[in-house]
Amino acid sequence: MPKQNKAWFIIIYFIWIAIISCSNETSTQLLPKDSVQTAANATKLKDSAKVFLTDGCIVLRRGNDIISEMFSKLNQTDCSYSHCGIAFQENGKWFVYHSIGGEDNPDQKMKKERYENFILPAQNKGFGICQLTLKNAQIDKLHVILDSLYQKKIPFDMKFDLQSDDRLYCAEMVYKSIQQATQNDTFFQITDHKGFKFVSTDNIFVNKQAQLLCRINY
Repeated sequence: MPKQNKAWFIIIYFIWIAIISCSNETSTQLLPKDSVQTAANATKLKDSAKVFLTDGCIVLRRGNDIISEMFSKLNQTDCSYSHCGIAFQENGKWFVYHSIGGEDNPDQKMKKERYENFILPAQNKGFGICQLTLKNAQIDKLHVILDSLYQKKIPFDMKFDLQSDDRLYCAEMVYKSIQQATQNDTFFQITDHKGFKFVSTDNIFVNKQAQLLCRINY
């Protein structure tokens, strides 16, 4: 099968999984009410959420386009988010390392994006910040790993192939980077749908190693 056709086949397959997976919208309210914030003033909310940022934390978002909606449905337990990255503060500014393809990133190379741009209200329905149970040495190692991937300009994995490391999709990049930093292959669970294994966004933030600190809905 030609590479381009195979990529489209996988995308269609993911759409099919999405249809039969996380279709219950009530799953976006799994957290206690005091951890959910909704307000018209999105700028104030995204700025105030900075207090939750720590090196190595996960920043999650849900885009307002149809592709983001599809990817959010791939989650098995919480459909709140469609995309994720890892935050680090550099020279007094917060950046999010993340892998993304499509119209948002035509060259498909891994991005290091300002936190403020990553969670823009104009392009997203909301975002969340998740803290992982990592030691300081693991966080430092994680930063080195992410910088290395960024410098190598690792492209987005349109095939969603967990077996390859030369291309990475968003949750896969987070999953593999943290596994490497912690030397722990069981830090996260993965989703297995009829033999097709992949990392969904909720595999990253719905587990015993993670705590969702805030959830902001625009």
